[in-house]
Amino acid sequence: MDVSVILVNYKTKDLTTSAIKSVVEKTVGLKYEIFVVDNNSQDGSIEAVEVEFPNIKIIKNSINAGFGAANNIAIKQASGKYILCLNTDTLLINNAIKGMFDYMETNEKVGVCGGNLYDADMTPTMSYASFPNFWNCLSTTWLLKKIFPKLRNHEEVQTVKDVGFITGADIFFRKSVLDNVGIFDEQFFMYYEEADLCKRIKNAGYQIKVIPSAKITHLEGKSAKDFWNNAKLRVKSKYLYARKHQSKITLYSMKFSYVLLHILALIFTFNKENIELIKMHIRG
Repeated sequence: MDVSVILVNYKTKDLTTSAIKSVVEKTVGLKYEIFVVDNNSQDGSIEAVEVEFPNIKIIKNSINAGFGAANNIAIKQASGKYILCLNTDTLLINNAIKGMFDYMETNEKVGVCGGNLYDADMTPTMSYASFPNFWNCLSTTWLLKKIFPKLRNHEEVQTVKDVGFITGADIFFRKSVLDNVGIFDEQFFMYYEEADLCKRIKNAGYQIKVIPSAKITHLEGKSAKDFWNNAKLRVKSKYLYARKHQSKITLYSMKFSYVLLHILALIFTFNKENIELIKMHIRG
């Protein structure tokens, strides 16, 4: 088997079936298998996948295990030479999986790669990032993005590019590297687990690349409810990553800066969600 494609589903029935359909329609020239790991959605997702794609391997979790833990279950069962962890809110634009496969076949020092990601309007979106540090963590905050909108400008990669880590939407692993370095740290429920794993892979001496020939649409959720829930998950994971990979000086500098920024955000927006985030940063 060339590639094992893994999608983790949590209450995204329509997105999941559309993502699978795009894989089936766009992927040619290699042998692949598809896993869907369902995190106890109970929304008809599994039934819909079983009817439309009877040959797909489905893993049913009894709980919402989170992103990394769910992927790990399928990785342990996968028979592919490569593993592609693909978000359910993605659509392949071209034969992206074959493009990543071909590149990895001729570049043995590369442990992980990913493609160019675009939003629904074909505007480049976040495909990769530098490893988290004090400055780029601050640049993701709501307030600084409003003041300095170019801080998180996402440029389309034109040539193969060496990067810190690939975002979890389309992260393509060499299976032998995972066997050597390990899989996702299940302490991360969601967010930063791909940065942590890529950090470990890079520390082991492997390269991480973005492959511009692979093009994928990423339909990220944008509702206000999702925004604040995700912000809280990010805070928890941010500090877990910091405690694993960053100095105490960086950790406490982040704490002070985030608390100050959320106090300012509370003053400017009057949104009480900032109070909860302030408490989480103090505890983090």
